[in-house]
Amino acid sequence: MKTLINRELAVIFAVMALATMAMAVLNPILPLFLTSNKITPDVIGLMLAVVNVGMVFGEPSGGWLADKVGLKTPMLIGTFLCAPVVLCFVFTHSIAPFFMIFIFWGIFRSAVFGPARGFIGKTSALSNKAMIMSIYMTTITLSRSLGSLFSGYIADSRFGYKGDFYLAAALSVVAGIILISGFKNMPLWKPLPNEGGKYITEKPARVKMTAIFRPIIFQCIVAMTFFIAIGVNSFLPLVATEIVKVDASKVGLLYTVGGLVSAALFIPMGWLADRRDKKWLMIFGLLFSAANLAGIAYAKQYWLLVLLQVVGNVGFAMFTPAAISMLSNNAPGHGQGTAFGIYGASEDIGIILGSGVGGFVWTAGGPMALYLMGAGFVMLGAILCLGLVRDSAKNKGSISPPQDPAPASR
Repeated sequence: MKTLINRELAVIFAVMALATMAMAVLNPILPLFLTSNKITPDVIGLMLAVVNVGMVFGEPSGGWLADKVGLKTPMLIGTFLCAPVVLCFVFTHSIAPFFMIFIFWGIFRSAVFGPARGFIGKTSALSNKAMIMSIYMTTITLSRSLGSLFSGYIADSRFGYKGDFYLAAALSVVAGIILISGFKNMPLWKPLPNEGGKYITEKPARVKMTAIFRPIIFQCIVAMTFFIAIGVNSFLPLVATEIVKVDASKVGLLYTVGGLVSAALFIPMGWLADRRDKKWLMIFGLLFSAANLAGIAYAKQYWLLVLLQVVGNVGFAMFTPAAISMLSNNAPGHGQGTAFGIYGASEDIGIILGSGVGGFVWTAGGPMALYLMGAGFVMLGAILCLGLVRDSAKNKGSISPPQDPAPASR
């Protein structure tokens, strides 16, 4: 790994691991916490959708800000400012304030994703970009699994749901401290002359938004359909507790098992994506995700939910490294942060559709109607991917970036 991961990337991985864990501590228990406050599934769906409405604004803004003023500023927003917003959940019990908290939490927490993935895209060689993205995804998936595991046990302990919110706030603060200490020589409002890493030596060129968006538009649409599945699966805690009749600790374990499967597969799938057709990996990932949703529609036993989580996370591991490395290949070099921000917004729109519409579908037709609807959208994504998505770097061969004679941070 020493030949792939330098000091700057290690700092980014550590910050993103903690920021992701802070989100994962809350994801499994939020529907249960809101239900304990007498909020119905249709309103819960809207609240979860509002988080992602905030992320639609936060991710592109964070990526754009990283391209304009440097990596540090948006990532500090996405760490330090998240903590007080999360703590507001502890003191809120009515619907209107919850909506306000959710939208600000979505804006602030998403500011880290575009800059982090854009930084990886800038500093990675074409020949191993998917592998480095996979290591990044493995890191944050393991942290997400750990956060999900803590989540349920804390909720079932004497600390209750409040303990999860306090832990999430603390993790965000620690992530911000690591960022400051790891990039202490980086100015806050001005990027370093060579901030993109030792592979980016030319002066950044002005890139029009259309030049960034046009090559990635179809891939963004496919990502939106894939993340409809993620939005639909935000109701998995309710399926587990209300249909399968398990407690919160087993809900957290459900997420943990799925996350560990993804973590085990990301690096092999990234290696495969660097050497094989990325589009077909994306298509198979979509098909596995559709199978996961269709299976949950009929699941009545806990063991079957565990098995379906494995299937869904195999699909996630197939799709994600191939998709984000292809996106980086298709985007201009100095628009990487913006491109990943736009792509992230497409993911968020998918989650909004899955969770926002999902609450009403659940109320009208139950969990079976919701999960079959999600499976249909993901199948549509597979068809669109087959016909419309292209990898602009597919025929360029392995391109290695210029190498420093003595890399200091290896």
